[in-house]
Formats: sequence, structure tokens, C-alpha cells
Amino acid sequence: MKTFKRKAGHSCLRAAIACLTAFLWVVLSTSCSRQEERLSLKNQQAEGPAPKTEATCCWVAITNQTNQQIEVYDPADAAWTTPKWTWKPTTALSYIQSSEISLWETPTDIKVRNNTVFANTAQVITATSYRLATIARYTGTGTRGQKLWVMGFNDTTRLHAMEILPDGNSVVASAGAAYPQGYIRVYSSSQPSPNHGVNTQYYFTSAHGLLWDQTHQVLWALGNELRKYGYNTARTGGTITNPKLDLLVTYNVLPTAWGHDLSADPNNSDQLLLTTNGGVYIFHISTGTFSSMPGAAQQTFVKAVSSQPGQNTLVETIPSTGCPAYPANTWCTSVVNFYNAATGAATGSRTVSGAAIYKGKTFDPNYY
Repeated sequence: MKTFKRKAGHSCLRAAIACLTAFLWVVLSTSCSRQEERLSLKNQQAEGPAPKTEATCCWVAITNQTNQQIEVYDPADAAWTTPKWTWKPTTALSYIQSSEISLWETPTDIKVRNNTVFANTAQVITATSYRLATIARYTGTGTRGQKLWVMGFNDTTRLHAMEILPDGNSVVASAGAAYPQGYIRVYSSSQPSPNHGVNTQYYFTSAHGLLWDQTHQVLWALGNELRKYGYNTARTGGTITNPKLDLLVTYNVLPTAWGHDLSADPNNSDQLLLTTNGGVYIFHISTGTFSSMPGAAQQTFVKAVSSQPGQNTLVETIPSTGCPAYPANTWCTSVVNFYNAATGAATGSRTVSGAAIYKGKTFDPNYY
């Protein structure tokens, strides 16, 4: 945070003090800054500033499979009893009951992105359940949560992730219902109906994670290996109306088997964060190498990992017996855990009572 400097003579000391007081009030009333803050998750006050209405760097979104909702919470709240925002497809948001809402079950992924491709939007969400992928308005002049694009899938699909590309097209990842199924598929979601469903599919065993890398202008995909794709390159001949991916590099030996979640490190553009069944890792883009996450943040079967921009904080969700659906659902938890990103030391947690959380991740609208 920038240092506040004042230069005043004795004759205007009182005015300077008044200015300083006003400045400090503005700073303290901001609940989440993209600048580094020393947020203590162990000793939070229950009271805080009025909630924001737009996605910030510090909120956390969960996929709650108890009530089939997306829920967004603020780590600054000592108790996660009242979400900042909730969402699921409804007829009021223009989703069709028979062919769309009926496919929304077991939500698996949620992202928020800055994107102005769709009319009256500034930010959108992308969300998946096993059989439905959708883009909806988050901020803009239209209704929040309004359907912008949707695609349904059959009962063997098992969607696990989705990413919207800067041009409004999107990519979905299907793990498949059984090994060795799986694929990623790029869609012309930027196009109006009936051209919104043009797609190309790429076989990818147990595809689980997707991330657009704005810095390097590539798409990362994680499954039984890590892949780097170009988008609409000259070699593929892809266009915005008929999008294509171009496989550039395959890292086919992960540190441990079965990749699961994939995120940017907003504090280091040369790093990705990823999980497998066997651990949590950092992928170093420039060298193509992996290193293990340190400390208590190194866990097995972590379903989601992400970083808070400027916060030196990692966010993870790990299956636990406290989940109400456990052991029938072995991938859920009611707890979101926080760690020091440098040391991996545990710094706190938040519990959503009765929730069956699959992923809990930073609700950050920015590409990196």
C-alpha cells in the first residue's frame, strides 16, 4: 500500500490532520484491495464494511452440492452464514426447465471473468455441473445471473471445468463417467443462435482443469497430463466462428498421478498451481518443471487450489468426513482452508454448515 505523505506547516496542521483522517477512513472502508494487505484469517472481526456487489480479488466461490448452488463468500467475514451472492439456473434467469435446468446437478466449477463480448455485460460467470455448461451475466446493465449461453450434455459426460476465452468462445473439460473417457471441447459460444454450438473436440483422458493464460496467450488443460494449447493459430485455421485448438506442448509426466485442479498464480506469471490425487504443486512455465507446495498446504486429494492476488494466501478444499454427504460422497467438504503461500503454513479456515463443497476458489475476474 502506498505510503501517505503530508507536507504542512504549523499554520495548517489542523487541516492536514483532517485530510489524513479522511484518507484513512477510505482505506479502512475497503474490504478487498488488489494491493498487498495483511489479512489475519485467525483473528477476524465479525463486523466489516458494507458488502461489494462486484467480483473482487478476495472473495471465494464454492460449488455447494447440497443445494446445487454457487455461493460466494468473503474471507473477512468470521462466519460464513450469509453468502455475498448465490446462483443456479432458474426460469427467471431465462433457463429452460426441461432441457437446461433439469441437467443442472452436482455443480463442479465456477469462474468469474472480465468480458464485454456479450451485450450489456462487464463480467460473466462460467459454471458447470456434470451435464450442463453455461455462461451468465455477472455485472452490467442487465439482470445478474442471466443466461448468455448454455449447452447440455449426456449422462456420461461428467464436466469438471470450463473457461471462457477473451473473444467470448469457451472450452469445457469432460472427465467422462469411466476410464479412459474424457475430452476438451472448444465452442463458438460468442456467436448468436443457431451458430453458438459449433465445436471441435480433443480426446483427453480424465480432463479436469482449464485455464486461459493471458500473459502467454495459451490455454492450459489438465487431466492425466498437462497440456499447452494455442488458440486459433494459423496452423489450425481456426476462427471465431469455428474455433480450434493447437497442441503446442505436452507434459505427460505429472509429479503424481491424475491431475485435478488448475489455477493461475496471480502473484507470479511464470507459475501455475495444480493438484493431483497425490499432492499440490507449482508448475514453472519457463522451465517446464514442477515443485511441491510447502508445509501444510501440501495435501493429497485436494479438489481445488487458488491464490489470492496480493494476499500471500492460498485457498484449498480437501474432502473431509465433516461433509454431510460423506462417505457416500467422498469428494466433498464443508470447510475452505487458507494457507500462507510462501511457507504453506495453515492460517485459518471457514466452514459453511451443511454444505457439500466440491471446489472453493478465489472469485477473481482477471486473466493472468
